[in-house]
Amino acid sequence: MQTWPRRSVLLHTWIAALLAGFAVALAVVSGAAWAVVIGPVIGLGWRRAALTPYRRRRALVSAPFPDAWRAQLEDRVAFYRRLAPPGHARFEADVAIFMAEQRFVGPQNSPVPEDICLLIAAAAAMLGHGRPDWEWPTTRDIIVHLTNFNEDYEPGDHHNIAGMVHAQGPMMLSRKQVRFGFKKSDGTNVAVHELAHVLDLADGYADGTASFWGTFPGWDALVKSRLNAVRKGGREAPLRAYAGTNEAELFAVAVEAFFETPDKLRARDPALFTALVAVFNLDPSTGTLPEPVDGA
Repeated sequence: MQTWPRRSVLLHTWIAALLAGFAVALAVVSGAAWAVVIGPVIGLGWRRAALTPYRRRRALVSAPFPDAWRAQLEDRVAFYRRLAPPGHARFEADVAIFMAEQRFVGPQNSPVPEDICLLIAAAAAMLGHGRPDWEWPTTRDIIVHLTNFNEDYEPGDHHNIAGMVHAQGPMMLSRKQVRFGFKKSDGTNVAVHELAHVLDLADGYADGTASFWGTFPGWDALVKSRLNAVRKGGREAPLRAYAGTNEAELFAVAVEAFFETPDKLRARDPALFTALVAVFNLDPSTGTLPEPVDGA
């Protein structure tokens, strides 16, 4: 995520100048002297309002990252431990921004434990690490149930839903499963899985495409072939069985494997691993970016 995006700053500065210039022109043509004063005020007001979210981000990033948060990332997030110090700094900035800008909601609007918010934010920071210009949607509530839930959103350990994302609604997660996902790197992580669905839905469709970050030749054919392989099962299946549900689930499960067990996925399915490196502009086994970006 961007702290102070140069393009946005220049765009809103240009709009502010345009508004001020239009007001001055109006004053010259109509003789409305007041427009000479009010024009720049409107322009500067526009720029200030448009850039306020980024000023908040700069304040967040300039503040010391809490030692307790850093200790938890070191202890519970394997991807964070793989990063070099500059990567740590950007990862921490993304975590702080995500936690500040997303709305976490517990049962009956109760507070969500800080460590759960931190782990969900860490999952988001992982997925966006190679694409720092991309912005997560800020209108999607993150509802955290105490445990699993059913299709009627009723909680209970005997239910089988650990996470869910609605196309135009909230993301729902099981608190228990969020913690479990970061206990060990075994290829399953519900926070990563559901955030992968959010990426997939960025174009309005849950179809397993990687169009949220551009066009990747051969991606659709790769997804179809891996979907068939998973459905056939056996040793040749590159991913766990749930990936065979549909293209969207195959993508989410593949993203889990990519970040949770990158070396295993690379050995088992090098073509899928290489394609995901291109999609995320990231080698998750080292935290390095194949195509360097500003601030990386």
